[in-house]
Amino acid sequence: MLKNGFTLIELVVTIIILAILSVVALPRFIELQSDARISSLNGLKAEMHGAMSVLYPKSVLEGLEKKPAPAPGEENVIIIDGDKIHLVYGYPAADAANSWSKLIMAKFEDSVFNPDRPADWYFHNSSGQPFIRFMPQTKKFSGDNCYLKYTEAQSPTTPPVFEIVESGC
Repeated sequence: MLKNGFTLIELVVTIIILAILSVVALPRFIELQSDARISSLNGLKAEMHGAMSVLYPKSVLEGLEKKPAPAPGEENVIIIDGDKIHLVYGYPAADAANSWSKLIMAKFEDSVFNPDRPADWYFHNSSGQPFIRFMPQTKKFSGDNCYLKYTEAQSPTTPPVFEIVESGC
């Protein structure tokens, strides 16, 4: 009598092999996700640099490179494709709605007020602070420690600073 099927020993060996493979493969898969998040942050940084390299010369031509962040009720803007881009010393302000969302073709949402809305990038900025944090979709809160921090220009001779925090990616 011939039976089709697996013996108990074959099943145990198969389970052991699958367990070993999962122990080896799982950490590599997790590491790939982290690498992908870090790469996307570097891509956003490069895109922001590209936008600034086009914007800053235009702001110099208009004499805006020496104007600091405006006082309440004032404006420090440049018009690009009909959009007002808020500036600080000729560079984009640390403001997603009034600068970066108009310079970069991506959807940005506030990670504190709109974390459930789908977006390409999430941001968080503290009121009155000269910086903004941009987070990827899967790590959308600044407390996750996976973000690109953009600090706006602090003087006419100090350009903006980019910092990637990847300890939580």
